[in-house]
Amino acid sequence: MSLSEKALQELARLGYTADAELRFWQDLWQSAGESLFWRYVQSEIETSARYEIWFPRLQSFAVECRQAVPIPAVESFSQIEAEQYRVLLSKMQEFAASGDRAILNHRPNRAVILSTTRVGMAAARQVFGECEAVLLQIEEESRWFSEVYPIDLEKPWWYAVAWWSLREGLPDEDAERICPEYPLPAGHAYWVGVSGIRWGSLAGGANHELWRWDGQRAEFLNVYCIDSY
Repeated sequence: MSLSEKALQELARLGYTADAELRFWQDLWQSAGESLFWRYVQSEIETSARYEIWFPRLQSFAVECRQAVPIPAVESFSQIEAEQYRVLLSKMQEFAASGDRAILNHRPNRAVILSTTRVGMAAARQVFGECEAVLLQIEEESRWFSEVYPIDLEKPWWYAVAWWSLREGLPDEDAERICPEYPLPAGHAYWVGVSGIRWGSLAGGANHELWRWDGQRAEFLNVYCIDSY
């Protein structure tokens, strides 16, 4: 059974007009039935309303952040910052070539927030500069969600988040377990890289990677923790 004219009109109003998008809704209509179909549509209507209110504010917030703290030039990086940039750039390029990049694909009434460190912002601009994602430093993303946007886990999500960080030192809770397994030579330091995605209160995950910095170059050691939720 094909989508009704009423269904097609409502989907068009929500921005779903491409053939691939309509195929999803057609399959839902046929497999789940009309009642569940309209429940999904109602969720999309709520998402659209929240997106229309909050996405312009998110864009303005990002502009204010970049006026206050511009993305640094790669040429200005210190040796350690340049190496962090190299690692973060490679992680973002891996993401852009993987199936996870699907969150970057345009969807009606959905925003994508890409969050990283100050050094990582330069890498993010290089890798994702052509997409419509909003770039924020991790501290800025935290401020957005703690001070500006009131998260309601019961409401439909109008955004997805991907993030990358690389910082020196081990969390205290991990040091006792990791240090004996990966002892450091003199003059070396641990780096911890975290990359993850989330697109709902119970959808997403993150990898925690252990790196070793010898003062010249960072060496990947292992993934030591995987979050899944």
